[in-house]
This record gives sequence, structure tokens and C-alpha cells, in this order.
Amino acid sequence: MDRLRYDEDSAFTLADDAATLARIVRTVAADRLRSARFGEWTAVEVIGHIADSAEIFAERVRRCIEEDRPALPSFDQDEIAKERRNAERDPMDLSRRVIAAHARIVQLLMDERARSRPGIHSEHGELDAGHFGAYQARHGHDHAVELATAFPPKN
Repeated sequence: MDRLRYDEDSAFTLADDAATLARIVRTVAADRLRSARFGEWTAVEVIGHIADSAEIFAERVRRCIEEDRPALPSFDQDEIAKERRNAERDPMDLSRRVIAAHARIVQLLMDERARSRPGIHSEHGELDAGHFGAYQARHGHDHAVELATAFPPKN
């Protein structure tokens, strides 16, 4: 796995993508978000997946900063989506979760020294807090672009 570096661009990406998702859930009917498909998931499930991963990565960042080399297990995204019943969730609530988790990552990583605090991932070994923040920025951005392309702003 490539080690990613968290920087100002990562912070802006997290903020911008949270805003993009908020715009989508405010301007696109929930029924349309539940019916539009992206592979095996609907748009609502994709937004739920972004929310789930954002919360997981925000917690990883926090633990790296506050704990001494915490053990960070991998997670099964499909199992989490099923447990949390993302397909049934209110898209606005999912968007709020993304906003909160992305803001938390940005806040925690404002201190450049915090970015180098390590954690031990169960599959990838030692990774630092900055990597987890940058990973969520990249991962969330890929999904946000996919959703924004399908649901562009109306003029």
C-alpha cells in the first residue's frame, strides 16, 4: 500500500466533498437517490459508505494521535453497510455524518506534528494519522466525483 501524505489539499478535498454531498442530498429527491445505481449500490448506499468510512477514518486519526501505536483492525464495508442499513437511511442524515467526520479529520490534522503519529493496521502495518486522513480524502473524493457526475448542479 502506498503511504499517503496529508496536506492542505487533502483538507480542502475533505471539506469540498462534504459540501458536494450536502448539495446532492438537498437538491435530488431521496427516491431518485435510492433508485440510481452505481454497480451493486444505490446512490444512498454510496453516500452511506462514504459516511461509514469517514467515521472509521476519523476514529483512526484520533486514536493515532491520542494513543501510543494503537492496533487498527480492517473492516468489511459490505457488512457495515448491511448492519447500519444504509439503504434505508435518510440521505440528509448520511450527509451530516460525512460533514462531521470530515471536519473532525481536518481539525485533528491541523497540527502537522499530529500527522506523523503512528498506528498499526492489521493488514498494512504501521501507518500514520496523516495517511488515514489522506486516504479518506482520496477515497471519499472518488465516490463524490462519481455522484456529482450523475447529479450535477442545476443552473
